[in-house]
Amino acid sequence: MTATSGGPLHLVVTCANRKRHAIPVDLHLRAVTQRRPAARFAAWTARLDDSDSGRYSAVDLYAGEHWQIARALTQTPAAKTAQLWIASAGYGLIPADAAICAYAATFSVPASDAVGVSVSEVADWWHRLSTWAGPAPDQPRSFAALAARDPDATVIAVLSAAYQRACGDDLLAAADLLDSDALSVVGPSNGHPLLVDMLVPVTATLQHTVGGSLQALNVRTTQYLLEHGAGTRRTALRYAAAAAAPDNPPTPRATGQRMSDAELVAYIHGHAHNSATQLLRQLRDTGRSCEQRRFAQLHRDVCGAHRP
Repeated sequence: MTATSGGPLHLVVTCANRKRHAIPVDLHLRAVTQRRPAARFAAWTARLDDSDSGRYSAVDLYAGEHWQIARALTQTPAAKTAQLWIASAGYGLIPADAAICAYAATFSVPASDAVGVSVSEVADWWHRLSTWAGPAPDQPRSFAALAARDPDATVIAVLSAAYQRACGDDLLAAADLLDSDALSVVGPSNGHPLLVDMLVPVTATLQHTVGGSLQALNVRTTQYLLEHGAGTRRTALRYAAAAAAPDNPPTPRATGQRMSDAELVAYIHGHAHNSATQLLRQLRDTGRSCEQRRFAQLHRDVCGAHRP
């Protein structure tokens, strides 16, 4: 399939754990008691469909540094006409203006609202999401469906390792429908081994160029590439990423290493008998770091889930 330079541009970014509105108790994935995959998925989607909680435009629901940068990607000159999409563990592939409930579901592990642990579990969940009508049933529900609708398109998917594992099979199917240089996955190289040919690798050294936290590194790198690169195709993005890497990156500090939400949740699970203040102090004593408000919220989420 040959793509034309005038085809549409689609930007797909992962959702954010932080929401601007309170999440109802029953819209935490941990609240679903069914264990068989089909029954668990049916129960989850029924809750989303039938919920009488508020619905919000997805682009306005998510919060935090990652999402602040993600929603600004279409303001870059190279992506002024791009359509923004969201890859969500709770809803699947949705357009940014889809009306959705506040919810808690993630492909990252360990987390109390994790979809699954193994690659097969998360890939199966993503496939099931693609077969559900979802909040925007007239729109493509998978990368493959998006590619089939717009075979002359360019697609840039900004995905963490966890989302690469969940969406890997779908991305490979989409790549078969697009031009060989049209699909780029911007993210770390430890996600899905079969995605290497379409990967625009993001490494920690790029943080010294693009700034921000490691949590927002993938979207900040994408923003930088769109602002400083020579195009939106994979070859151009890879060239820009290589040029952005510092020749002599500073030596990483021995202390103050930031942790992901998944790492923090695992740490809190192992020390849940301590108060948030005590536990954060202990964490910082080990040379790791976390902003106090963020740590307190995660501590409440974890410890609240274990109260009778």
